[in-house]
Amino acid sequence: MAAGTHNITIEKKASFSFSATFKQPNGSALNLTDRTPSAQIRRDFDNGLQATFTVVKTDATNGIATLSLTSAQTSALTEDPSHYDLFFTLSNGTVEKVLQGSVSIIKNVTT
Repeated sequence: MAAGTHNITIEKKASFSFSATFKQPNGSALNLTDRTPSAQIRRDFDNGLQATFTVVKTDATNGIATLSLTSAQTSALTEDPSHYDLFFTLSNGTVEKVLQGSVSIIKNVTT
């Protein structure tokens, strides 16, 4: 199954989260119960790690997961062009890339 694409915009200094619903090719929910998620943001130019998302399976049987960053994490982000991806590791060791996209990071004027 090819990874889906969802581009995101993150404002520095603000908490960030978004939820995604994962489906099988036939349209039914992808059960996340036996899948362990991991997701990171990396800079394009040097593959440098920007942040690691906290990923919570908010409704595992219906395929819903939420990716989030704290305000401290978003404060540390640089405005460099970046991308993220989300992988699920199955209980049998198989690894699936399920989501990817570009990350736009917005600098704020309030200090």
